[in-house]
Amino acid sequence: MQAELLQALRELAPAGEPVALTRLAKRLDARVSVLLRELTALSHARVGGVPGPGLVQLACDDAGRWTVLLLAQPVQ
Repeated sequence: MQAELLQALRELAPAGEPVALTRLAKRLDARVSVLLRELTALSHARVGGVPGPGLVQLACDDAGRWTVLLLAQPVQ
């Protein structure tokens, strides 16, 4: 799922702009809650005491709209 997420982000935002989570969810035919869980594991967040790789940044605006920004390309 994480590889699909990163690929979709590269396709939806080739210039590196933030992508609305609802748009990403529609593209992947997935629930936003599932994407939030997967993207949190790809961010700088600490899960189980272990920091994530910092590949993405999640943001929520004042209206409650979530966006995700691809920060770095994963090492293959």
